[in-house]
Amino acid sequence: MYHIYPWEVVVMAILVGALLYFKRQRAAQAPKTGAGGRRTQTSEEAYMDLRRQAIETDPKRLVLTSELKPTDAYGALMEMGISSSVVTLACFADGDARVLYKAGGGMIGGISHENVRKVSREFLALAQRALAGMTKATDHPLPGPDKLRFYVLTPRGVFTTETDRRLLGRAKSELSALYYSGQEVVAQMRQVEEQRPKNTFAPPPMPPPDEPEEEPA
Repeated sequence: MYHIYPWEVVVMAILVGALLYFKRQRAAQAPKTGAGGRRTQTSEEAYMDLRRQAIETDPKRLVLTSELKPTDAYGALMEMGISSSVVTLACFADGDARVLYKAGGGMIGGISHENVRKVSREFLALAQRALAGMTKATDHPLPGPDKLRFYVLTPRGVFTTETDRRLLGRAKSELSALYYSGQEVVAQMRQVEEQRPKNTFAPPPMPPPDEPEEEPA
């Protein structure tokens, strides 16, 4: 008769435990899949994908009535870092607008509403004015907390600049006007979203810049 030694039981228990541990680790690291075995995107991955699509928008896909010049802005993004997240507003020359939230959700379909189209085009016109103070983008980083980053899309490429949100309220500037215009686009889109039935999500409004301090009399 074969005799089982206590140490053999201990070794077997260790091996079984190790096997179960590695199975759990592999299952946790495996990508989540939805119906049909397709991988399901996380909220952040979906946001980054939609953001990339906005930045890479081809002007030929926009139905414009006139030909674009090399320095004509046909799209603009305003991004604000809020704590550990980011809110992105994207506006285009055809009047379309969308708001994307890194934590998940957003608002799209602004082109179907006249009030949104109007403020979206106003935002783009101000982005055109601010273009001269921007530099050509070699990459497209997200803004840090309390930072604002703008991207302007032109046939010559994408141009960008970043500023501190708190500085925008202390002096009137092209970026300050652009920021307030972007706030109006978000406000109009939120009104549209609130009128839709079964509304489950709308990104919070972007916080205003610090107001200028009053000088002592």
